[in-house]
Amino acid sequence: MLHTAAPAQGSHSDQSIPYQQLLEAQSGLILLISPDLTVIGASEAYLREAFVSREQIMGKHLSDVFPDNPNTPGSSPSATLRASIERAIARRERETIELIQYDIQHPDRPGEFMERFWSASNTPIYNSQGQLVCILYEAKNISEDLKTKAQLQQSREKEQVALAQAEQQRLRMERLFDQAPAACAMLEGPTFIYRVINSSYQQLFPGRELLNLPLFEALPELRNQAVYDIIHEVYRTGETYEGKEVLIPVARYADQPAEDIYWNFIYQALLDAEGNVNGILIFALDVTDFVIARQQVESSAASLQTMNLGLEEVIRRRTHELAQAQAEAERQSKRLESLFMMAPAAICILNGPDLVYELVNPAYAALFPERELFGKPILEVLPEIENNPVYQTFLEVYRTGRTHEEKERCIPFVGQGGELEDRYFRYIQQARYNEQNQIDGVVVFALEVTEQVQARKAVEASEQQLQLANKEYDIANQQLIYINKDLDNFIYTASHDLKAPISNIEMLMSELLLELPEESLSRQEVKSILHMMQGSVSRLKRTIASLTDISRLKKEDLNKQERVQVADVVREVALDLEKVITEYDAHLETDIANCSTKAFSERNLRSIVYNLLSNGIKYSHPQRKPHIKVSCRQEDGQHVLEVQDNGLGLSATQQGKLFTMFKRFHDHVEGSGVGLYMVKRIVENAGGSIQVKSEVGTGTTFSVYFSE
Repeated sequence: MLHTAAPAQGSHSDQSIPYQQLLEAQSGLILLISPDLTVIGASEAYLREAFVSREQIMGKHLSDVFPDNPNTPGSSPSATLRASIERAIARRERETIELIQYDIQHPDRPGEFMERFWSASNTPIYNSQGQLVCILYEAKNISEDLKTKAQLQQSREKEQVALAQAEQQRLRMERLFDQAPAACAMLEGPTFIYRVINSSYQQLFPGRELLNLPLFEALPELRNQAVYDIIHEVYRTGETYEGKEVLIPVARYADQPAEDIYWNFIYQALLDAEGNVNGILIFALDVTDFVIARQQVESSAASLQTMNLGLEEVIRRRTHELAQAQAEAERQSKRLESLFMMAPAAICILNGPDLVYELVNPAYAALFPERELFGKPILEVLPEIENNPVYQTFLEVYRTGRTHEEKERCIPFVGQGGELEDRYFRYIQQARYNEQNQIDGVVVFALEVTEQVQARKAVEASEQQLQLANKEYDIANQQLIYINKDLDNFIYTASHDLKAPISNIEMLMSELLLELPEESLSRQEVKSILHMMQGSVSRLKRTIASLTDISRLKKEDLNKQERVQVADVVREVALDLEKVITEYDAHLETDIANCSTKAFSERNLRSIVYNLLSNGIKYSHPQRKPHIKVSCRQEDGQHVLEVQDNGLGLSATQQGKLFTMFKRFHDHVEGSGVGLYMVKRIVENAGGSIQVKSEVGTGTTFSVYFSE
């Protein structure tokens, strides 16, 4: 049948067309099968793909040529193929098999099979009398395509796991950055623009605007000082500069005279992806109290030596001890390997309920030089503290989350001689939170003050002799007694959800968008991940903005009081919220005829009214339209501003935590959790108070009491 054919009328050749040769020369994977499923033809491409010769398959039954793999019981691809052929014959049309696993015999290993996946079709061929002549079987090997898809899926899953791990690490580093007791700031570009500052740095300048301003514009008094040349040299050369007890006069508040402040600081160059300097990283610590105390001790030592020779040995030993302490402090504040290793304070992180050492910086390790700390529970390393109150406060901080601080705690430790030695420490124990806002460890910031305490006690022991000295002698003795005044600039612990260097995150996102191919950017899962990352950046920006607002709140704002019309402020805020009122279909009722003129900061009053009104609208009950009423009244000689809503309401437990920074009870609307904290702080700084009455499902009433 395949070798002969009737000659075509009027053809240029009277030779028959070689159909068999045409079939064999086809580039596709083709078999020609008789109605009784005998192989009667095959393309060369099919023979190569199936590793068989024409002699092995011609004239043989299809199931004999391509048997089922006995190692895949429960699967019969030959039966599937026969059923497809039968459907094609019954319907008299082409039958398609989208996917079939039909393993082929290994050409070099008898009895073994090679895994293969195919897509195929069966087309019945009829003659001019409508009789079935044969079946045209066409196949395509899709094994490699399936493997590629599987590998792609595995790659996507690994990428998602890596992104999740990177996000977790980033959040942890953000927390540690803001917990650092040293003041840290990141300056960008040759004009040194403040891009990131932590809480400790902002506390050094509570009355100055810093963020997004150039260094010498935010602190212009630094222009004519040595730091001007130093920081430019670091930016030019990329070499780190470390300053010790450098006197740098600077004003903590704007428009006030500069104060003489002594600093320990490090200027370190920041590099871009090409290794070029693009910014400066600052680590700073105010050591003014320490320097002044040491200077006072040195001055007092000279005076006491002339008045009482009996104290000469005490003064000499004290001077020597102070020199040793200073030398130790200088050694510990050398440039360290990372951000937290540079902190001039002992820092450790204890993980889990067993308080296992997870991170120990060199300053902390130096407190116990003979002991191995990392990776061990604290009681295994320091068994002496088991019955000391310090261990109980560790457990209490881990259980409750409440920060604990000690200014001078005696903790006996076994010394090198094997005997207990009284050692004194100043420390802060603070709970660490994971991504689910659950306590998973304790962060410790510590400073050993044994030498200072011993020196103070030595001076106190000589008090009876010093009573005979003159007035100058008494003053010097008092200066020695109080040389250990608190240093309050180590840590700002108000926030458990710590902020991040957001500019770096945005840069990484931009780089990621540039690196990803268009094909990846069009995939839904990539869009979802990018959307989540952009949402995280937006939330971080709002948090930083909220912290900036909080830092501006201070009692000095009372000096900016002016006569303010309360009713005018309420009306202006209502106009500002007009879009939100329309969006929520809210009704605002005002009874402000009795709102008198107040001596108050207009900006702060607007902030109070805006936060209370916007909260009343946003946290409305889903089953009714928001209704907010604003009124004024007099109570016990005080002016009272009252804002009442019919929203979700709060339980008694929630009311007790309502004014806590970053505390939020409803997550269905955006917010940073600092609005009510700011309101309470503004009111109390002005000598007033705020009260709340609320019932779940009914609504909430805020009453703001202004002092006269």
